[in-house]
Order: sequence, then structure tokens, then C-alpha cells
Amino acid sequence: MRATRALAGSMLVSGALLAGVTAAPTTSVAGPSNTPGAVSAVKAEAGKAKSSKKKKAKSAKKKAKSSTPIQKGCKQTRRFNENRFGYTKDAKLGGRCAASRFKKVKLISSYNGHHPAANKALDIMVNLSGSCSAGNKTGDQVARYMMNNAGKHGVRYIIWQNSYWAYGSGKKKFNNWRKGMHSGSCTTRHYDHVHVAFR
Repeated sequence: MRATRALAGSMLVSGALLAGVTAAPTTSVAGPSNTPGAVSAVKAEAGKAKSSKKKKAKSAKKKAKSSTPIQKGCKQTRRFNENRFGYTKDAKLGGRCAASRFKKVKLISSYNGHHPAANKALDIMVNLSGSCSAGNKTGDQVARYMMNNAGKHGVRYIIWQNSYWAYGSGKKKFNNWRKGMHSGSCTTRHYDHVHVAFR
């Protein structure tokens, strides 16, 4: 009788163990990612990674472009005697860049009594005949370059074609610049040269 009870108890334990083994949940090697929600999450994560990678590449490209030194390609030239008035660093670099980037500039110089000082101002001549029209396209290019790079070149103000632009004014279009004198020669009204004042 005792043997029968022991055998029955042992069978119950074995049955319970077998039931536990067969009832245990099965998981695939892939894990929970084979459910529809998990698959969507994985795809979304991959999309985020791809987008992040694109943003980083774009940011690196923009940084490389903005970190290109302003003085690149700005060399000494005979059209600008940069040692004549002991020009400031900004004026010297501004003159070099104007002469190097705009081949049709005729001469770059200053003079005693020039505003704000001889070593802080440049007259970038686009013609040497005193004409009101010769070299206008070059003058526009020089004025626009100095305006767009005013922060890097330390530009205080620009006068071109009887119009005045000050750094920080935000008026980028030539026709919005402040107008100057009503009369005077092409030189006094700045039609044959771009006047650039530096800090």
C-alpha cells in the first residue's frame, strides 16, 4: 500500500514537471522584434539614425564652408601699396582681398586726412578717369563683397555711388542705402571709387 502511494506521488510530481515544461512559453531566436509593433519601432529607429547621419554630414559641410578663411587667395599686389600708411590689419586684409578678387580694380589707396584715418580707410578705384559710369559693375561687386563680409573684414561703413551704408544697418540693397550729396564731381560723390572705412 505504501509502495502504491509512493509511486502515485512520484507520478504526480513527474506529471507536474512535464506540464511545466510543455506549458513554458517558447521564444524565437529573434526575440520580441518579430511582433508588428516591434518591427515598426525598429524601422523608426533606423530612420532616425539615417536622418541624424544626414544632419551631421550637412552640419560638417556648412562648418567647413564657414570656416574657410576670408584671407584665402588674398595676396599682395602692385595695385595696393599696403605699407604706405601703416594700415591696420583689417584695412590691409580688405585691400588685399579687393585687389585679388576683383581684377578690374585699378588702384587702392588712402591719403592723410582720410576719414576715419588714413590707415583705416581705402579708396578702391574702379576707374582713374573720374568717370561716373566706367567700372560701375566692378564697383557694385566690390561694395557688395565688403558689405556681405563686413563682420569678417571689420568694415565700419561704405560709400559708393553717392550712397552710404553702415555696418549693422541691415540695409543690404543698394537702393536702400542713405543718399549723399546732390552736387559735386564723380570723385567727390564716389562714382569712380568705393570708399571703405574700417574699425
